[in-house]
Amino acid sequence: MSEHTTLYRKWRPIDFASVVGQDHITSVLKYQIANGRSSHAYLFCGSRGTGKTTCAKILAKAVNCLSPIDGNPCGKCEACTLIESGADTDIIEMDAASNNGVDYIRDIREEVVYTPAALKKRVYIIDEVHMLSPGAFNALLKTLEEPPQHVVFILATTELQKLPATITSRCQRFDFKRISTDDIASRLEFIASKENISVTHEAAKLIGRISQGGMRDAISLLELCSGKGKSINIALVNETAGVMGRGVSAEAVTAILKKDIQKIFEIIGDITSASADITIFFGELIEFYRDMLVIKSTKDAKAYLDLTDEEYKATSALCEHFTKEKLLYHIKSLADAYNAMQRSITVKRVTAEMSLVSLTDDRISVTPEALLSRIASLEEKLASGSFSVSPTEVTISGVKPTENVKEEAPKKVLTTSLSPLSSWAEVIETVERSDNFAAQILKQSKGYTDGTKIVIKTSNSFSPNILGRPDVKALIATGINLVGDISGITPDSIEITVDQNLKYEDDPFASF
Repeated sequence: MSEHTTLYRKWRPIDFASVVGQDHITSVLKYQIANGRSSHAYLFCGSRGTGKTTCAKILAKAVNCLSPIDGNPCGKCEACTLIESGADTDIIEMDAASNNGVDYIRDIREEVVYTPAALKKRVYIIDEVHMLSPGAFNALLKTLEEPPQHVVFILATTELQKLPATITSRCQRFDFKRISTDDIASRLEFIASKENISVTHEAAKLIGRISQGGMRDAISLLELCSGKGKSINIALVNETAGVMGRGVSAEAVTAILKKDIQKIFEIIGDITSASADITIFFGELIEFYRDMLVIKSTKDAKAYLDLTDEEYKATSALCEHFTKEKLLYHIKSLADAYNAMQRSITVKRVTAEMSLVSLTDDRISVTPEALLSRIASLEEKLASGSFSVSPTEVTISGVKPTENVKEEAPKKVLTTSLSPLSSWAEVIETVERSDNFAAQILKQSKGYTDGTKIVIKTSNSFSPNILGRPDVKALIATGINLVGDISGITPDSIEITVDQNLKYEDDPFASF
């Protein structure tokens, strides 16, 4: 049984003509080879999976090819076949991430004085060269300045800014750009046809978009999707990659616009139930907002977007309900939440819920971005002469509306016969086991009883929206019946009221 070869290795280009999306580089390299004007040192820089190492290997073969064809290695001569077989000793590949000490570079300096064993030129390919130590860079510098005629250095890096200027100035630099989604999709469909893999064009484009311009990542995701033995469509790609898709992002944006807090909790709950990564979803949501900002801010938005006509139409419809200032404010808030979730894996759900809920009302935040958003909204209303738009009346074209949440208004209660609930801390602990977010709000509230009913006092007008939900009331009632001072409490016997005299220094909702 033959050993399995991963698709990205099996379909790695063998000549410059097969390299996708880097014509600005391959055309120059082919000209140099065809005219015998190759350099002694190259620097390939760019994001991962864009072809740096692939082009380095092709170049190493091309400079040694005995009969190059239009700058491409022929693949048939003795030198090409020797390199393809891996039997040559004159093409040396080194990973600077693991071999970054000065001793490795000193070994190279001692070797370069000797002529190649079987090829015309000895080629050193140093990947992730930015990982070399300062001492190693200094040792490499002298060799780059005056290398023997039979030596070629090809340095590759994803972080150009970490290289000393003394190194970059001694190399011919080539910047590898991210490969376009259409180019990746075309390559994936070609590979799929050769490997008997069924993939739709839309799924191939989605894989290209998810891979963010990296061909290697795209081919790897294609192979991962094909492992399920099914025809690859958009749903399968989303499931395999662990992303929720633009539809869920559109639902979240719609819920924010409609101030539909229940829908927000439903969306996050569905993501959690599906064992998907909320952080990845927030990344998708930020991308969605970025697309709306592009549409809002530019005349030729399609030139900067990677969307289908249907996706562009739906995104444009949502964009109409935002000012540019509000978009910037939301993007900043989402990015802050995204960074917070990356730092902590234990409170992702709470962070996500609080972040999205806070976006339903600019008045919640006092950041400069939020204030600018509110000012822009007022200016827009002044310009249009509209002053009476109710949040519950917002309609969003192109998106199926969700039912508005009927918020339970705080009830007025008589406090003369109320006494504090002595087991309030224990009640909060029982709620926290099922709903951490509700428990955090309860910690900023106080519980009272008159013997037959429960009154929960909060210090802000936002908390009743959460504590008044039937599921949360049921959790509170269960907790009170288990550890509370009284029994027989039902959700209907729990009342929520706002008491402005209750103040907490660390109340996260004090500005509601």
